[in-house]
Amino acid sequence: MKYPHIVCINGNWIPAGTEIPDVKDKDFSKVSKVVEVEKEPLPFEPKTYTKTEINRMSTDALRKLAKEEGIPKAKDMSGSALKSALIEKFEL
Repeated sequence: MKYPHIVCINGNWIPAGTEIPDVKDKDFSKVSKVVEVEKEPLPFEPKTYTKTEINRMSTDALRKLAKEEGIPKAKDMSGSALKSALIEKFEL
């Protein structure tokens, strides 16, 4: 049987369109390809940052993140000030 979507059988992710033996057989050795699927963050899940990640960011990346987080006057702040403001904002 071929499914038009990804199927998980016994903890193995099988891509769409792969021929899968009938469930009654319980012989999954005939499955031609098993794919590991990594979980990607959903679009509505906010990115979480660690203190280390913030401390390693460039000043440009810090300014961009500060702007996204609504920190006022981020454009005029130094990298050190931006790091402090973001760490305080994220309560790290």
